[in-house]
Amino acid sequence: MLSITFGFAVLYYLLSFEEVILKIPNSTGTQGKGDFFTYLYFSGVTILSVGYGDVVPVGSARFFSLIQASIGLLLPTAYFMKAMNGSNDEN
Repeated sequence: MLSITFGFAVLYYLLSFEEVILKIPNSTGTQGKGDFFTYLYFSGVTILSVGYGDVVPVGSARFFSLIQASIGLLLPTAYFMKAMNGSNDEN
């Protein structure tokens, strides 16, 4: 999960060179500039399916954040199902 979070943060960071991908309000109410740690924070919040709403994806990041949120939901479920099948095989 950690490597997926970091990988998506790198993806968001690289996408930010081409276009604005996150709406990041700052204390004055204007659009703030994102750094890598902002993209890492957004990636972590997205994969954990928390979605605080303080950073909002726009443009192409919306598609990638949807994929990341799906991975964050399905991957732990798959691990749980595999563990349950493994425990049934031992009995």
